Amino acid sequence: MKLGRKLLPMLVLGNLLLMTNIQAQEVYRARLSPMPTTPQTVTTILGEGEVILTLNGNSLSVDGNFTGMSSAATGAHIHNGPPAQPGPVIHTLEVSQSTEGNVSGTLSLSDEQVEALSKNEFYIQIHSESNPPGELRGWVFLRSHFSDL
Repeated sequence: MKLGRKLLPMLVLGNLLLMTNIQAQEVYRARLSPMPTTPQTVTTILGEGEVILTLNGNSLSVDGNFTGMSSAATGAHIHNGPPAQPGPVIHTLEVSQSTEGNVSGTLSLSDEQVEALSKNEFYIQIHSESNPPGELRGWVFLRSHFSDL
């Protein structure tokens, strides 16, 4: 009988911890598209891609792909800036040094960065050999904001 009294509270506590962990995870998405940084690059940038970002507490996992760039990727970053406004680099990502490939990373965000992410103030930018200031860009939004998912 005593085992039953101890087991029920442990099951309730375990269930609450599991539910809290599930609720803490949020999934975000960025659609990468050509984004000219100067008037001269309007006709020279190409490509597209998609990045899925998963936030679990303050840990952000980044996993995506891109294709069709005009030249090989040279770097990728997460920037902090509201939609349509440039912002500073806050994290460097791993990227395939090719015209198509993957972009990824696992990052530890500050509480302020988590808040900025929730306010749609992050974007991902992939830089290339022929467009060092950036060829592909996509703002990060909650995945539920996209109707095709």
